[in-house]
Amino acid sequence: MLKPFSDRAALYVRASTEHQNYSTDHQEAALQEYAAAHGFQIVCIYRDKGRSGLTLDGRTGLLQLLTDIQSGCADFNVVLVYDVSRWGRFQDVDESAYYEYACRRAGIAIAYCAEPFTNDGSPLAAVLKGLKRAMAAEYSRELSTKVFQAQCRLTGAGFKQGGVAGYGLRRIAISAAGQVKGVLSPGERKNMPTDRVTYTRGPDDEVAVVHRIYDMYLLESLTDTGIARRLNNEGVESGLSRPWSAYHIKQILTNDKYAGTLAFNRSTQRFRSSRRANAPGTWVKVEDAFEAIISREKLEEARAERKRRRKSWTNDEMLDALRDIFIEHGKVTLDLINSSGGPSVKSYAFRFNGITSAIGLAGLSWSTMSRSTLTRYRMRCITRDMAIELERCAAAAQARIEKLSLRTYTLNGVIVRLLCTRCRFERSHPCWKVTLVHKPTVDFVIWVRATQDNERVGRIYLIPVADFPTRLYIWPSLRTLPRYEQYAHSSLAAMFGL
Repeated sequence: MLKPFSDRAALYVRASTEHQNYSTDHQEAALQEYAAAHGFQIVCIYRDKGRSGLTLDGRTGLLQLLTDIQSGCADFNVVLVYDVSRWGRFQDVDESAYYEYACRRAGIAIAYCAEPFTNDGSPLAAVLKGLKRAMAAEYSRELSTKVFQAQCRLTGAGFKQGGVAGYGLRRIAISAAGQVKGVLSPGERKNMPTDRVTYTRGPDDEVAVVHRIYDMYLLESLTDTGIARRLNNEGVESGLSRPWSAYHIKQILTNDKYAGTLAFNRSTQRFRSSRRANAPGTWVKVEDAFEAIISREKLEEARAERKRRRKSWTNDEMLDALRDIFIEHGKVTLDLINSSGGPSVKSYAFRFNGITSAIGLAGLSWSTMSRSTLTRYRMRCITRDMAIELERCAAAAQARIEKLSLRTYTLNGVIVRLLCTRCRFERSHPCWKVTLVHKPTVDFVIWVRATQDNERVGRIYLIPVADFPTRLYIWPSLRTLPRYEQYAHSSLAAMFGL
């Protein structure tokens, strides 16, 4: 690393768009002039193009700058920034001050080259800098309010505000004079700032699919998942370069735009905060803003049906629904559950800790479920029990244990991973797959081997990853298990010497 000199400087430039006076090229030119006038040698430039200054999210330039400074890799001792707002428009001005302080604590000064004060730590500089930070944050708040008010007015005039059209619809650009300029393709934008955008009906085949979706939901009582599965099986394109999903179906069945209604302000996500839904009374809605695909009555009927299906089911009612399926069909399968009009498979899994557990509580034979489903359920139970036992044994042995991620721990500074594997049959030979390479990198794998019938724990092994330096995974079989006996333990307690 080069030795830092007093005249070595880095530049930081940021612009949220390239259509503003503070473009990164403009900033670089001004900072180059400043550096030349003050005798600085520019050694590197950190850029954030098209990035908002509200948060650090996505600002790879500033993140890299802070990382280089705090890691000691910086070969400069001053950072030149155009002004305080280029450093950030953080809504909490203390956040902006904190990042500057982190640089100053590492011996790196921050110079705001276009400001009327010198950032020398004097009381006057501190007051002016705090004022500038508050002004930068207030500018974002005022601009947000102005943009929101303009969007509300344009929505009220019948024009949409951002976002994709959705299946069965297309966007069209309209000139300031009210003339239709043409249909906008996906990803295409209007070419004039004065143009406006609204919806129009899409191709006839997509419109027909939208009507089919409503019919399948209302007349055939299919679920969102069932409709998506049918469309995928029929090879119907979703228009999104990926298969249909329950989310896509729900959007078509609930969005006002399919009934010709524009709606704005349904949710709020200002200043990069978490998105939250707004009360319907605050929405900006325009009825009959464009030609509808389905009638308002049909949309409301679909909403009422969705509300009926979302009834609050008690545990007994859910288990009774499983029994009804078994009485009617003589078996219980995942497809039958999802198409029954009752709770979905996911609902049973969340409520009863797995669909297999729900079927057992309903008093039905597990033979109604596939062998693979039962095996997955048993392995989840084994993994859960072994994780609890591992933490108990570590506490009993007074070992320092810390959970790094799912089933990955540090034990007295050593990284271990708990791995429970089922028995497979490759060419009629029972075998088990043990993955050794994992993120984060581990030192040992605690391998819990299931028995051949995958019903209980067969053996526990503490395998050092260093013993297999060139292997991503190993495949112990019934014939090769004796090779791993040197790593075997009868239980986790025995492994900890308890």
